[in-house]
Amino acid sequence: MDSLELFSAIESGRRPAILDVRNPDEFARWKIEGPGRADTLNLPYFAFIDAEADSVSKTRAWKSAHPGDLVVVCAKGDSSEFVAEILRTAGLAATNLEGGMAAWGQASTIKPLDTGSSVRAWQILRFGKGCLSYLVAADDDAIVVDPHRRIEVYRRAVADFGLKLRGVVDTHLHADHRSGGRALARAESVPYYVHFADFGAANFDFSSVHDRTLLSFGEEGVPFQFLGAPGHTPGGTMLLVDGRLLLTGDTLFAGSVGRPDLGGRARQWAGDLYETLIERLGTLDGSVRVLPAHTSGPSEFRADGTVWESLVNLRARLGLLRLPRNLFIEAVLDGLAPAPPGYETLRRLNLELENATDDELSELELGKNECALARKG
Repeated sequence: MDSLELFSAIESGRRPAILDVRNPDEFARWKIEGPGRADTLNLPYFAFIDAEADSVSKTRAWKSAHPGDLVVVCAKGDSSEFVAEILRTAGLAATNLEGGMAAWGQASTIKPLDTGSSVRAWQILRFGKGCLSYLVAADDDAIVVDPHRRIEVYRRAVADFGLKLRGVVDTHLHADHRSGGRALARAESVPYYVHFADFGAANFDFSSVHDRTLLSFGEEGVPFQFLGAPGHTPGGTMLLVDGRLLLTGDTLFAGSVGRPDLGGRARQWAGDLYETLIERLGTLDGSVRVLPAHTSGPSEFRADGTVWESLVNLRARLGLLRLPRNLFIEAVLDGLAPAPPGYETLRRLNLELENATDDELSELELGKNECALARKG
């Protein structure tokens, strides 16, 4: 079974029974999740080596209470195939997840969004990491926002939908994954739109945007307006499309807000985040749909498998958005978890100040994103 098949099984409600044979610490940090239910047992590979009969017995007992298809998972698909063969020999119908969690972290799906306007939009979910990116079109003119590094996904979608790519946007300097923004723009010979405050040190040229930069696309000139959104990063930028869709990057999520500490100036950036979320967003109509660049888990998925929320609902749901400045800053600082160790390297890679092989990138990107506050608002 490949990653897309497993994700489809979870999303469709088939509730697979997942046997994860990684070590407990790896399992605790990152596991199979999706917009649906999956039953999971963590029983390490070495337990099958040291006590095969006992491990098979434990798996059989657990499986009897969880009737979904049994899928065995490890880091890269090798140890899990060994365990799956043991289970099949013992009479249990077990399937191996091809490529393991490494493959799970790279795969993605694309879904149309109900935009409430003539603008068309698709949400691309890299489900293993919780990365969200977007293809947005006015008539045949399209832009891609916050693409991951597997840029063939976006090039194929543009071609399949009969669109003309007019630009690529990164809402901020990403730290949890290698952006595909620069590579996609270069491959398609279109502008790469980013904010100078985040990308001034980059080892490449780009089209710099600032607060209130306005682009228009389509026959009717649909407005695509950049809004400065410092806080998660100094050059964080939101994109307001047709006054209805707000692509918020890592500033505001469907269940939390962005963390302000990844540049080492948490208190200063937390103040910037307050001004963005309370003062800047306070001027926008509550019906605007917030489309974030990441999701933190299954609770944020809607019934159709997409992730978004109206601004008015987020104002009501997130207590952080109702706090005065001093309490907001302290609450944000209190909600921070340690920054993942690979994030600074990924920031430098996204500025093209360093190089890495595909295998090295895959290793750096392992695990869910940790771009939101550890404690929800």
